[in-house]
Amino acid sequence: MINFIRTLFTHKRLKISSFGRTDTGKVRQHNEDSFALRPGQNLYLVADGMGGHRAGEIASRLAIEAVIEAIPAAELNRSRFSADACRHLLTEGFRQANSTVLAYGDQQPARAGLGCTMIGCLIMGSQAHLCHVGDVRGYLIKDKETTQITSDHSLAALSSGSDERQPKNIVTRCIGVNRESNPEYHLLDLACQDQLLLCSDGLWNMVSDTEIFHIISTALTLEIACDQLITQANEAGGRDNITALLLKVE
Repeated sequence: MINFIRTLFTHKRLKISSFGRTDTGKVRQHNEDSFALRPGQNLYLVADGMGGHRAGEIASRLAIEAVIEAIPAAELNRSRFSADACRHLLTEGFRQANSTVLAYGDQQPARAGLGCTMIGCLIMGSQAHLCHVGDVRGYLIKDKETTQITSDHSLAALSSGSDERQPKNIVTRCIGVNRESNPEYHLLDLACQDQLLLCSDGLWNMVSDTEIFHIISTALTLEIACDQLITQANEAGGRDNITALLLKVE
């Protein structure tokens, strides 16, 4: 099953177009990924659920809803030109998401252990504020190259292949497992024609950075780019749920 959303929103300084798509993939029976495009809040989110059938789907949905609720439009208007305030809003949203998923797990023992990885992007003025936990990724496509902005919070990233016996799909930071939430934060200056890709590991595990750049840089529209990214991930095996969310400074 494929879901998609398209939006167009004009900011004071930047016109941002966006498109998102998610797909179950070729192996999994259910899609535990969630994403949100909230142009009225300048907010874009991708979450990758953990915890098995339905629990992961619930965790990713609850986490995204909590961040959206934590960043009201009125508060954004007051924080429009303050980078520190935007960072606080986004990181506080992640903390509330963590508390929300933890509380749900406490109330539903049968679904204990649910959680998710998540990345959020808040655009204000000509800057992008990014927070993430886990192995979801954020890429900047700029000046004919793709740069991975985020670092993977995973055993694979820590071990760097030093111990092949160690499982590589275990994340070291996530939403809903520990009481303390510690998202990684990045601040980017944006310019015309810059693009941002937020994606789950079901995409980047299947599609190389070179392929990602080629698809995004040659696609005529964001919708076509998302379609092609997911098609490429499925053709490479589609071993996990796949989510791609693209933003472009027009």
